[in-house]
Amino acid sequence: MLEFNLVVVAMIAAQTLAAIVMAVLLLGFFRQYHKSYLRHWMLSWAALAIFQVLSGLGLGLAVRWHIASDDPARIAISALAGIIGYLQIAWLLFGVYEILRRRPVRIRFYWRSLIVIAVAALVPSLLFIGPDAVSSTRYFMRVGLHSLISSAAFLGASYAFWRARTRRRGIGFTMIAVALFLYGIEQLHRFGMSAAWQFFDTQTAYIVYVGYLDFLLQSMLGMSMIACLLEDEREATELATVEMERLAYHDAMTGLPNRPLYMDRLILALAQAGRSNQRLAVFFLDLDRFKDINDSLGHSVGDALLKAVAERIRRCVREGDTVARFGGDEFTLLIPRIDQVEDAAKIAQKILETLKIPFIIGERELFVTTSIGITVYPNDGADPETLVRNADSAMYRAKDAGRDNYQLYAPAMNARALERLALENLLRKALSQKELILHFQPVVEVSSKNIVGVEALIRWNHPELGLLSPAHFISTAETSGLIVPIGNWVLRTACHQVKMWQKRIDPDLTVAVNLSARQFQQANIVEEIARTLEETDLDAESLELEITESNAMQNAENTIYTLRELKALGVRIAMDDFGTGYSSLNYLKRFPIDILKLDQSFVREVNHDATDAAIVSAVISMAHSLDLKVIAEGVETEEQLAFLTKQRCDRIQGYLFSAPLAPDQLEAYLLQRKSSIAAAR
Repeated sequence: MLEFNLVVVAMIAAQTLAAIVMAVLLLGFFRQYHKSYLRHWMLSWAALAIFQVLSGLGLGLAVRWHIASDDPARIAISALAGIIGYLQIAWLLFGVYEILRRRPVRIRFYWRSLIVIAVAALVPSLLFIGPDAVSSTRYFMRVGLHSLISSAAFLGASYAFWRARTRRRGIGFTMIAVALFLYGIEQLHRFGMSAAWQFFDTQTAYIVYVGYLDFLLQSMLGMSMIACLLEDEREATELATVEMERLAYHDAMTGLPNRPLYMDRLILALAQAGRSNQRLAVFFLDLDRFKDINDSLGHSVGDALLKAVAERIRRCVREGDTVARFGGDEFTLLIPRIDQVEDAAKIAQKILETLKIPFIIGERELFVTTSIGITVYPNDGADPETLVRNADSAMYRAKDAGRDNYQLYAPAMNARALERLALENLLRKALSQKELILHFQPVVEVSSKNIVGVEALIRWNHPELGLLSPAHFISTAETSGLIVPIGNWVLRTACHQVKMWQKRIDPDLTVAVNLSARQFQQANIVEEIARTLEETDLDAESLELEITESNAMQNAENTIYTLRELKALGVRIAMDDFGTGYSSLNYLKRFPIDILKLDQSFVREVNHDATDAAIVSAVISMAHSLDLKVIAEGVETEEQLAFLTKQRCDRIQGYLFSAPLAPDQLEAYLLQRKSSIAAAR
């Protein structure tokens, strides 16, 4: 028979006090460690303390004072005890889930679950109430059913901890698995006692002493939870230490080793190579014109592109090789063993070909290439710093050779690096001291042989070396960033000069100006050109802007947008060096261009190479079908002119008619041709 005596009251008080102590302890731990599973467990122990008090009060009203079960006070206490009792189980399981899965319960699921559990727990509390104080049926529905669900929850949680114990060091998970298992068995036993009373009218005499077992198991469970917390914190500290070491030696964006880790591995590889008399290779990669992508599309797109590039490079090498990011758009490779120098060249070629495949970043199709410098131990250096420095020099040689290629190191490259630095300083001085000048090459209409325009070509009037072509300094201007102010100076000077010639010689004369990749990617390029046209009073249709095919395809979508803005000004757009890049016909159709300029490499052998002849014919035909004019560059012989005339090429430029001339020379040449034409008429 149920009893309510001093022993029962003492046990209820002991269990309540223990639950309050655990709730306070876990609250303190939660404030210190901010682990959400501690909050759930703290609420579970607080709910258990309230449940013990309400259950004891309900037992006293029924057994001691014989208050009927339909009394409002008993109904309220039973309902509240039922809700709190089931919420205590839920909070315990939420904490178990979070510590095992290492992720929080979703907020929406959390609150919906609590509401459903509270409503469901209210139902047994309102069933089978009447004028009687004690009922086996009511006890079974409230206490027995709660014990059964508690048993299932505790046994399930015990099984989860038992399975997870092998992934953790220490005994915390084992302790809590055992404690939950024993608690689950005890709750199952309590359910059995309630079922025996309900179905067999049998009450065990020792039911009053089960509280002692509850107290012991709760104490064991509390200590196990604290052990779990301490082990979880220790593991979190270890993981944080590992993560800090990873961040110290790995690039946060790409996950690749960073410079310190790369140098450490290079030191070890050099020691091994020295002992075994083997070769190793060091690669230094720098992405071509990556800054233009960053400036035009933003750092988020640039970062995504760097990750994609890193992954492609990683797929090009073996498992034991090291790919590292030095910073920015620079990557390094360590190949710890090669048999021949040609092996390094093959790897470099594989990387170059892999990176030529377009990258899809978001909805954009981006093209990127790289320049690679290679050093081989022991020929090119015996220590890490020398090998990396020499590979960097070789990379700059690849830049100077036109980008998108690899170069093996040669000792002369160190001298070349010093020359490049000196050249950059001299170039800065040349810009400020007006040593840069423009030459102009005529553009001739094929049908009439009239000069209809000129192309502005920069030259450097070096005080010691004389007149230098762009091949000597443009690469340095691009890598140093001087290409932007130089490009703006070319634009203003060319527009001003042609405006003067329009007034003196030919009002219909046009001028073509090349835009560098970095200049074209400037955010204010449209405003700069509009301002230049206004300052020089040159009509927009008299200006022709040339961009190379490779520059246009580097960021095709952004190119289309910028070209449309330029077209809105009224200027004409020409695609220079057509045929040397990788334009698709789809993009060619979408680019708002007016002119295709055939690269001179195709024109040079057009009378001797059937392939070049076929390419030139196809390009001219395709351009005309797209309503584009074609200018052939590098025309030097009458045979080339005859072929181009036959293929209906629109315009030509080259030494057959005139080399690039200084402004005063070209002015005399234009006046002479104008006089000759007038005399012929």
